[in-house]
Amino acid sequence: MDTRGSQSLPWLGQLNSYQSVEEIRAWLVGRNPDLAPRCLKRIAVIGAAEEGIRLVELCGNHGIEVAAIGDDDPTKQGLNIGPTTVAAVDSLTSIDRHTPVIIASHRVLKAAERLRLMGFRHVAPFALLEVLDPAAFPPHMFYERWLEELFASRDRYVALLGLLADEMSRCVLDALLGFRLTLDAEVLSPIIEWDLYGPTDLLTYSEDEVYVDGGSYDGDTIRLFIGRVHGKFSRVLAFEPDVRTFRRLAANFAGDRRVEAINAGLHRRRATLRFHNAATRGSILIEEGAAEVPVVGLDEILRDDRVTFIKMNIEGAELEALRGAERAIKRWAPKLAISAYHRPSHLWQVPELVHNLRPDYRLYLRQHDGGVIETVLYALV
Repeated sequence: MDTRGSQSLPWLGQLNSYQSVEEIRAWLVGRNPDLAPRCLKRIAVIGAAEEGIRLVELCGNHGIEVAAIGDDDPTKQGLNIGPTTVAAVDSLTSIDRHTPVIIASHRVLKAAERLRLMGFRHVAPFALLEVLDPAAFPPHMFYERWLEELFASRDRYVALLGLLADEMSRCVLDALLGFRLTLDAEVLSPIIEWDLYGPTDLLTYSEDEVYVDGGSYDGDTIRLFIGRVHGKFSRVLAFEPDVRTFRRLAANFAGDRRVEAINAGLHRRRATLRFHNAATRGSILIEEGAAEVPVVGLDEILRDDRVTFIKMNIEGAELEALRGAERAIKRWAPKLAISAYHRPSHLWQVPELVHNLRPDYRLYLRQHDGGVIETVLYALV
């Protein structure tokens, strides 16, 4: 394996030093001996949303006591999850600081920093349990075969280094590999840019942008875009497959004819897929789900119309949706901002596919949150 240039990228160098997945997992257990799942007897949980509820249920199945559940959302406080009542995070000051605290959220860094300031010795994301013992703690989609993919794709990450256009992107890649090796979000701290889809050193705008927002939710990222262009743009195509969320999206922009809300997901071509309809940013396209939703290829919607900027955060469908936008990408070379974290392999698969679609794109990686989420590939000509 050619690792030239990895001397200044310590995590890539460490990854390439391992001989097996088992060796990586053993190192990770050694780094977190008090958090090895089969050693856990009692924990506190931060986060009372879907992943927190799942974690508490799994703890019950494995005889692990949940000493407390903390969540600062007042609508969740006072609710019972299993035998435990949700309370404010500050209430955890009443429990022993040696109690392991597990953060049941994909946003890890700020919560971990807060808990350590409170004096807790052992703080980790739920993902650590999922990676160390996936049989006992079945992984969320983001962490499926996390270490296995990391080890198997070592050559892919070395190749990705050669595709990245700036030193910051290479540092981001190395930090992301460090996070995947350690599940410690503090590894990401030096490279995070908190302004989602807004790296001012990369993106510039004209006054007639045509913006495609794949995964619009209720329009939050559209509002970011409109603010950045100071309201001067030609057209926004907003794709949102969740019916309830789509209604809010359409209502939010009903007064602006330039914004076209489309109740469909982006994919390779027009079809009907299953959808986990959570009415949140956690809604995902899956093979089996409670609802059927339409999906479309962007090329089918645009036909040959101009596009200048495509953003995709579509819960794992990015590769298919990029293929469904191939004609527009090849013809118009729009700015791209594509999420590259919904599957572990997307960190290299998304850049590789974009490079294959247009080899003249300059590729940049940026990290916009303190955890697995909001890793974005930017592609520019």
